Amino acid sequence: MKPEEVRRRIAECKEQRLTKLDLSNESDTSDEEKLTTIPAEIFDCVWLEKLDLSFNQLRELPDSITRLQNSSQLYLGSNQLRELPDSITRLHSLSALNLSSNQLSELPDSITRLHSLSALNL
Repeated sequence: MKPEEVRRRIAECKEQRLTKLDLSNESDTSDEEKLTTIPAEIFDCVWLEKLDLSFNQLRELPDSITRLQNSSQLYLGSNQLRELPDSITRLHSLSALNLSSNQLSELPDSITRLHSLSALNL
């Protein structure tokens, strides 16, 4: 997804207070069009319930992910994540977490604190 499309979708999300934001790519998208970091503006959308960042090139999740307290679905599959921050356990509403096709070798022990989590895809 081109940078201008990412900016447009985030702006639309903010203006309309959308509860779903899809910044995923197709698996055959060129690497130049994939996100390598999560745009900071996303964390202003504290009302988000579903965030899809699949098929990008994210290497890490910032601690600011915890600002998305209303998120119940977080899709991070097919990225390059090597670890998860312990802070992810502050997302108490999280019921679905997709981490498939990443480079994770372990999960933080604190992941067991996600009491609402009913679907974990590794």
